Amino acid sequence: MIGFDMPLAQHGATVLLNLALAIAIGAGATMLWTTQTTSVWARSRVRTVRHVGLVALAVALSASAGVLWLEAAAMAEVPLAQAAEAARSMLTSTHLGLAWKIGTGALLLGIAAMALATPGRRTPMLVALAAVAGFLYTRSMVSHASAAGDFNLQMVIDWIHLILVCLWVGEVIVSGLVVLSSSPGALLQDRSDCARYVESLSTSATFALAGIFATGLFNAWLNLGGASVLVSHPYGTTLLIKLTLVMGAVLLGGANRFIVMPGLIASLRSGDAAADRAMRQFTLILRVEAVVLVGVLFMAAILSSTSPPTAG
Repeated sequence: MIGFDMPLAQHGATVLLNLALAIAIGAGATMLWTTQTTSVWARSRVRTVRHVGLVALAVALSASAGVLWLEAAAMAEVPLAQAAEAARSMLTSTHLGLAWKIGTGALLLGIAAMALATPGRRTPMLVALAAVAGFLYTRSMVSHASAAGDFNLQMVIDWIHLILVCLWVGEVIVSGLVVLSSSPGALLQDRSDCARYVESLSTSATFALAGIFATGLFNAWLNLGGASVLVSHPYGTTLLIKLTLVMGAVLLGGANRFIVMPGLIASLRSGDAAADRAMRQFTLILRVEAVVLVGVLFMAAILSSTSPPTAG
């Protein structure tokens, strides 16, 4: 019988947590972009995305509990079924436990706020997004960036990086699998709102990528200590694989932005019948990009548990 692989389980739980958080942020961003829309297509998309966001936050809450339980079992070197006492001790007497309790409170607030969100109401959605951002700060609190304390420049940069990565991953997944899976049809208002949504997605992704590049460069400068470790240290090798996947996703996004999107926007606004074909192409590329980005999240989970070369 194959034995239980604790590190793989921890990586898997972390990927699930990060993926759920990303989808929740993507859902929140979608709802914000469509608060002023009145078309039937946009309102139906908002209702669906709200449900997706609620499910994602519930999954994040469960995954967070799983991450804690797995960490407790690993630290105490006991089977999962016997980790209750270790988890209780971790919650009451460790920094990780403190961060987990703060994060759990933030997620519960996020769930309540998203449950109250309706089309046209921005405040509950802003509260939900702020709550998810607060949870992500607790993730930075237990990362390599917290070596100098819970409030320092490296932690803030790491936190911003996490938010932007989740925004990018989440909006690609939510757009490709949920929002744009439904055609806006032939009504001019529906097509116009769809065109505005695609433009908002493109602008947001561009902003997120610029921030990811800047914050990622800062983190690499602090954690690597030199280019040679990219091929001579496990942290550097994992980072190199992650960067390769990121570049693949960037190329896919660039193809959508500069090749497919101009024709799609023009067709939607003119009522051209070619819009449906362009929409299918745009959505297909988004879905391939989403698969690549899940790979990025997996490599990020491995990085989070790998000591950087500069850690000593």
